[in-house]
Amino acid sequence: MPKISIIVPVYNVEEYIHRCIDSILAQTFTDFELILVNDGSPDQCGKICDEYAENDSRIKVIHKKNGGLSDARNAGLEIAQGEYIGFVDSDDYIEHDMYEKLIEACKEYNSKLAMCGRYKVLGEELKPMFSFKGRKIWESREAIENLLTWDNIDSSACDKLFSRNLFEELRFPVGKYNEDIYIMTQIIHQAGKIVHIGDAKYYYFHRLDSITTEKFSEKKLDLLEANQKVTELVKKYYPHLEMKVESFNLKGIIYLSGLLQDKHCKKEYARSYNLIKKQLYNNIYKIIGNPYIGRITKAKAVLVAINLYAPIRKMRDLVKHFCNTSV
Repeated sequence: MPKISIIVPVYNVEEYIHRCIDSILAQTFTDFELILVNDGSPDQCGKICDEYAENDSRIKVIHKKNGGLSDARNAGLEIAQGEYIGFVDSDDYIEHDMYEKLIEACKEYNSKLAMCGRYKVLGEELKPMFSFKGRKIWESREAIENLLTWDNIDSSACDKLFSRNLFEELRFPVGKYNEDIYIMTQIIHQAGKIVHIGDAKYYYFHRLDSITTEKFSEKKLDLLEANQKVTELVKKYYPHLEMKVESFNLKGIIYLSGLLQDKHCKKEYARSYNLIKKQLYNNIYKIIGNPYIGRITKAKAVLVAINLYAPIRKMRDLVKHFCNTSV
């Protein structure tokens, strides 16, 4: 049995797939299986995956009807044989020793979950994210607390290595955006101990046509549901983090309200527009008063609120409150 199963969902990435697969095959840790899940890709990706499998016995290829990222990951989990599970998105790539360093950290600290920092690839520019010198060892409580404020950790599954048993009863939610947010707090809660190796080893390629960079759509509202799942878990097991999980939710509302500023959204997405408008209106004073939301983010929320709502007297009070209480 392989030590690690690396699952790569593949869809419409013909331009990037070679770079991704080559970076995995170049790993200094070689005891792995690579599961390429062709999620009904309309280009040549399926053929490319099969060609790689013909030349490396560690590669398995699944060809399936398009079901989205979560469905593809779940298909990989169903056949995975490794003691540990890793995920790489097919337009990204990884450092040659990423999995060697992560599995060493899991063994050294007897941890079910290890993670690294990553680079955001913007053309020729590499922007470090969640990286630092040294290592950090967190208990579940500390890791979730840090995740809520994006303090050296977020919900991405791709810069992490998981003990397989963390997925015994968990799968990614099919058909949802923000799929990682739905389950990451549950996984961290189960893990007990998390190791962050500090170094950036994962390269997140910022595509203009990716899910995370596209304009508003109704599916973006999945973020509200995902954040509610996080809130429910935190309130049940970590009630002392109430203000931090509140900030986590409020930042989601601010993000969505910002996407809806385009003048065409008001007509095209009237239901969503009114929903988020109401959410922002009802929570604006919580946003201003929450100590875990930065002043710039608060100012953005106030400006969006002023743009969305017309009552001038109300807005005067809002700006005055922001100036008096924001930190």
